[in-house]
Amino acid sequence: MADDKKTIESINAGFDEVAKAMVNVPDPEQPLNATHRGILPIGGLQLECYVLEDGRRVFAKRGMARAIGLKSEGGNAFLKTLSGKKVGSEITEALREKLENPIVFNITGADPGHGYEAETLVDVCKAVARADGKNKLLDSQKPMANQARAIVNALAKVGIAALIDEATGYQTQRSPDALRLLVQAYIEDEQREWEKEFPDDFYLSLNKVYGSDPYIARQGGALVINKPQHFGNFTNKYVYGPLESGEVLKELQRLNPKLDAKGTRKEKLHQFLSKGYGLEKLREQRQEVLTMLKLSDDINEFKRLYEKRFGPMDDQWSFFFSD
Repeated sequence: MADDKKTIESINAGFDEVAKAMVNVPDPEQPLNATHRGILPIGGLQLECYVLEDGRRVFAKRGMARAIGLKSEGGNAFLKTLSGKKVGSEITEALREKLENPIVFNITGADPGHGYEAETLVDVCKAVARADGKNKLLDSQKPMANQARAIVNALAKVGIAALIDEATGYQTQRSPDALRLLVQAYIEDEQREWEKEFPDDFYLSLNKVYGSDPYIARQGGALVINKPQHFGNFTNKYVYGPLESGEVLKELQRLNPKLDAKGTRKEKLHQFLSKGYGLEKLREQRQEVLTMLKLSDDINEFKRLYEKRFGPMDDQWSFFFSD
């Protein structure tokens, strides 16, 4: 009987090479792929953000330049500013090492990107703020310091990674605690002074689709824009409501409860939104709604456009009218 035992040939390779052949490990010599991409509104800006295949969250270098308010968005201007005597004196060696070695990554349908891990933006903003606090900045650089502080304040309550996960869709399932932290990013610790957030055009467009008179006369005869009570319900439902599936609105209503049966509140809801993140999200949604109002001849046409864009409305919105 023939001996049919098979022998196992030795592998002439090291452990790391064998492991790499068995497991799909990214090659450290090759740029990583961006698996998720999104837009993060922060500090009055819209910054492109990415999640790489190894889980790192990054901003593009040009976005970092925009974030701190540089007139030139090029990467060279960004590095030149941070290497100068003014801001550069507050850049640590560890941070400088990161800035001089940007991450190269692949973006589907675009040229390779150059960027930095998201936390680097926070470190840069803190360095700029420190330089300003020590009177090291030129007068022309003061707006950069204000922008840096706005970003740091916007991120004070929730990690930047959580916001990028939300913007890119990387985190598809969130725990209740994660949602609570995300809602906190929308809310200001103390209410802000009132500033107009809904332009006259918003209410004039509402009057158009509802078929109501755009102006009404006060007792003294002065004409003012017509803003009936149901416009408030509309705003809650279509502008505030979609922010985190109603969770932000419920928190705003808790902070600013009704004072009477008419629905009067002491303050405007948007006064409790954070300037760096909450207001940007509100403005983004408000603009979408205003665009659809302008395209609509009546309220039914608006609802059709809205549901086509955001999906059908259902019972989940009932709480907007019961508070």
